[in-house]
Amino acid sequence: MQNTITLNDKQIFTDFDWLHEHGETAFKEVNTTAYLAKRLDEMGIPYEQFENMTGLIATLGSGSPVIGMRTDIDALRQTYQGKEGVFHSCGHDAHMAIVLAVAQYYVDNPADLTGTLKLIFQPAEETVTGAEKVIKSGRLPHMNYLYGLHVCPEVQVRAKQAEPIIPAAATRTYWVTIKGKTAHAGTPELGANVIDAFSELNEKLRRINLDTKLPYSVTTTMFQAGKSSNIIPDYGTFAIDLRARTNDLMDELQQRAFEAMDSVQTDDIKVTLDGNDFSPAAIPSQKAIANMSSAITDVLGPAGLIDALDTPGGDDFHFYAYDGIADETTMLGLGCNLNPGLHIPGMTFERESILDGARMMIDVVRLTRN
Repeated sequence: MQNTITLNDKQIFTDFDWLHEHGETAFKEVNTTAYLAKRLDEMGIPYEQFENMTGLIATLGSGSPVIGMRTDIDALRQTYQGKEGVFHSCGHDAHMAIVLAVAQYYVDNPADLTGTLKLIFQPAEETVTGAEKVIKSGRLPHMNYLYGLHVCPEVQVRAKQAEPIIPAAATRTYWVTIKGKTAHAGTPELGANVIDAFSELNEKLRRINLDTKLPYSVTTTMFQAGKSSNIIPDYGTFAIDLRARTNDLMDELQQRAFEAMDSVQTDDIKVTLDGNDFSPAAIPSQKAIANMSSAITDVLGPAGLIDALDTPGGDDFHFYAYDGIADETTMLGLGCNLNPGLHIPGMTFERESILDGARMMIDVVRLTRN
């Protein structure tokens, strides 16, 4: 199948290079969106932009099935070699270049497309808020299938290999305030020390034990309280990171965390949840995984298809299935000899793997039927 997919390598790398050099953070991807719109205009592909939000949705073909393909478009603000900037250290530049290549292929080969193809250029994946805003915009129809992709570190997937699913974990971050009663350090009995309450809570969180063989974790990642060495603090803030293999397991883990927080409350100690960030776990679809597996073997051969490794990382791609707007979903895990790892400024990968990714994403659409 690979030999039947002709790509414009020069244009793909031109797109990648421009996007790589012009990274923008979540919901500020103004120039990125303009570039994507320009490229779609050049291809004659109709698209819709969102009101008061970056990103866009392009449409090719018509009828059933409705197939979606999503790429994230944001980058990260980081410091690299002493210079602060915005870098595509998570590979979203490659993802966009691949989806643009898919668009070009189906403009040139419309007979290969059965049904409608929706190309979703989604903002703000890094803040796990973009997908839900796209869904709530009302611009997307119900999709029979939705495909995504992500470049993978070499320790997970090597070049000329790919996973038919990235089994991402459910993730939650809780931002919490704890309030007590101040007093002089010499008369601690007159106060309610938020550090003592937090220490008790942290120990209870560490002791959470669920009856499962599936991986999960509870980690306190931040704590701040007190500004004086002789005053008992009456105010503190902390953050808790929860991760679980499935959404049901996350629900159970969340309940146990809430119980722990409630258990340290007294007349003088109050724990308040200020906010939380959530990204659901992957919901495996055997139909979508089978299509992606076939696309991988078509392009890379049987040796290129590898078993997916569990990852504690999250991705808001999974909101599309979690919220029910897409029936069958999966993400391609693209091997590209990426080092030293994602979210590390200066990370590199083999550019030629972008072409492999484009061919696989083209092929999975071609393989998809009702």
